[in-house]
Amino acid sequence: MKKIAFLLILIFAVTVLSAQEWDLDEFNDKNEVKTVMNSITIRRISGFGGPTMSYSAINGEFAFLMGGGGGIIINNLFLGGYGEGLSNSYSVGNVNSLRNFEFGHGGFWIGYEIFPKKMIHPVIHTRIGWGEISGYHNELNQDVSDNVFVVVPTVSLEVNLTRFFKMNVGAEYRRTLNVNAIPNMNDDHFSSFGVYMNFIFGWF
Repeated sequence: MKKIAFLLILIFAVTVLSAQEWDLDEFNDKNEVKTVMNSITIRRISGFGGPTMSYSAINGEFAFLMGGGGGIIINNLFLGGYGEGLSNSYSVGNVNSLRNFEFGHGGFWIGYEIFPKKMIHPVIHTRIGWGEISGYHNELNQDVSDNVFVVVPTVSLEVNLTRFFKMNVGAEYRRTLNVNAIPNMNDDHFSSFGVYMNFIFGWF
């Protein structure tokens, strides 16, 4: 229940922010049938894409995840997809734990830009996806793997370097859920605060 409530809160927050783009004059016209589609004024449609980097921790040890993502920007709201995976060498825990460890996830990317025309402006976004944890368990002498669900809410500052290139740096919290097939480890071992960085290419 807590997991569902957490997701609903994230979706509600982005929905409320995007509602600021609605043309309120449409709602004042008493003689017109009101619908969702004729209440939205689209002032900007664009696309974007680029690499993403995440500096965080797994089981208390440094973890660097790298990947990429892209999507479409409608007004200040953007929707897209992403994928990222562990890029540094990593062994989890002591000699009785995992080696040849791998962790990656990918899925949907949704966010909202606040005052995007300003050179430096805030961005609120969330990555919601599915992933896999895998490795060789020394004590069991066998490969183990687990499918997980990942939610990464992020607050960052974005810098408009040119009309087609932006840089984004901020703070994130990766919450990993449903870790149940890795011996002696749970959701908390794969959840962590971190620093997020993204280079974005498109037309802004």
